Amino acid sequence: MSLTPRDEKTGRYLPIIFPEELPFWQAAKKHKLVLQKCRSCERVWYPVGPTCPFCLSNDFAWTEMSGRGVVHNFVVYHKPWIPYYKDKVPYVLAQVEIEEGVRLTTNIWGLPPSEVKIGLEVEAVWEDVTDEVSLIQFQPRKG
Repeated sequence: MSLTPRDEKTGRYLPIIFPEELPFWQAAKKHKLVLQKCRSCERVWYPVGPTCPFCLSNDFAWTEMSGRGVVHNFVVYHKPWIPYYKDKVPYVLAQVEIEEGVRLTTNIWGLPPSEVKIGLEVEAVWEDVTDEVSLIQFQPRKG
């Protein structure tokens, strides 16, 4: 038995949305990336937390990020671990370091896996999985 919900149409795992993460998911639905930014030391962090992990201030704002970054590391999967990925292998799972310094684990779209390289400049795109959930993905940066 899995505690992680799945989309009935695709079989894709869905995130469990906790109340403290709601601003992130609400913005994602609008195809915007927002993260917590400390008002005291001006640093951005992820994953979500109640205080700044750098200076321990609890004075922060949900702030829109650029959505631009570079591939920091990646792996190519050749096995579909769930039915959703059956027709999508091989696919790339990557850590993208966005311009604001935070690393996000995501997929790389729009490029054959053999062409994904560390340092590849990428930009955010959004996958509307359900009416309630949109997931951030990345594609090669245009222009």
